Amino acid sequence: MGSALRVLIVDDSGSTRAMLREALTMEGGIDVVGEARSGRQAVARSIELGPDVVLMDVRMADGNGAEACREITARRPDIQVVALTWSDDPATVRDMLSAGAAGYVVKGGTIDELVSAIRAAAGGRAELDRRVPPAALDDLRGLLELERSRREDLERLATDRAELVQVLLHEVRGPLTVISGALRMLRQGPTADAEELLVLALRRARDLEFLLEGLELVAAGSSEGEARPDRAMDEAIRRAGRSPDDLTVSDEVWEGVPERSLHRVAYELLVNALRHGSRPVRVKVRREGGHGVLVVTDAGGWSPPDEDFPAFRQDDMSATRSEGGWGLGLFLASRLCRVHDGRLSIENRDGSTVAEARFRLRPPGDRGKSTSAAGAASRAP
Repeated sequence: MGSALRVLIVDDSGSTRAMLREALTMEGGIDVVGEARSGRQAVARSIELGPDVVLMDVRMADGNGAEACREITARRPDIQVVALTWSDDPATVRDMLSAGAAGYVVKGGTIDELVSAIRAAAGGRAELDRRVPPAALDDLRGLLELERSRREDLERLATDRAELVQVLLHEVRGPLTVISGALRMLRQGPTADAEELLVLALRRARDLEFLLEGLELVAAGSSEGEARPDRAMDEAIRRAGRSPDDLTVSDEVWEGVPERSLHRVAYELLVNALRHGSRPVRVKVRREGGHGVLVVTDAGGWSPPDEDFPAFRQDDMSATRSEGGWGLGLFLASRLCRVHDGRLSIENRDGSTVAEARFRLRPPGDRGKSTSAAGAASRAP
């Protein structure tokens, strides 16, 4: 037979504490190790006594049950809390459960129901009183869904941070080596290769600045601002130094997508197609429902083996479309799409490489209405 469950009773009423102690003591396998009359005292006694379960009144003086529950579960995750209250109000239920309570019991029930909730909590199972109204259960479902979404966001953030660290370690080291080497040689005095070395160092410095700009955009994660796809594409073409064979782009406004972010994704996809694909290269930019869509197609017939676009698949990040890997550009483009609740996909369709970047657009406000789309215009680059 296992050891008795250690329970701490928390209630601002001395008579209620005495009644609960007597009732629980009569149950085999439960040991009441202490009492507390306030939320603040509950936290202190929980840390001191280390019970398996805290039976917590919700409404008390000197700190309510939800506040005490949140602090106890944060400081001692091994301690389970069961809420005990006269209230079955959905908001009260939600507050206690979101604070970390593993069970919720309405006063006035049987001792068997209370003991069942205590044992369930100690065993890692949540148990709600059958008198908790359906509205509270709906709130709980919403709470669980929100928690799941937050957990996924945190996991994704942790992954992205690790990838960004990898990018910095890998991509910054090369340019810095070139720059520092050039400066050391120039410091030693003029040489025949000094000018060429200086040009190389300046070019690598610009590459480094461009890399950091992309990482800053990913880290900012803002949905503020707006983009004009036609201007973003013009800037991407100017920076790439080469034009696609066909360009169809609207002159409307994309609300909620900063123009710098759209320009960076457009540049990375265009350069990837021009440098590593085959002509003809075609670009289409359009609005599709609540999304802005940028599609770059070339005749290369390539698709990545893993569309999660991790930062590294090979040693040489410049060889974007080499077999078995891709470069930093697609990594940054995919993360910028993700920042704006979209995604980047690249696939082989009938022998063509099709890169599609999606961004979720914010519903246009008054400003957006005044700059409504004038229609899609097909124009030669």
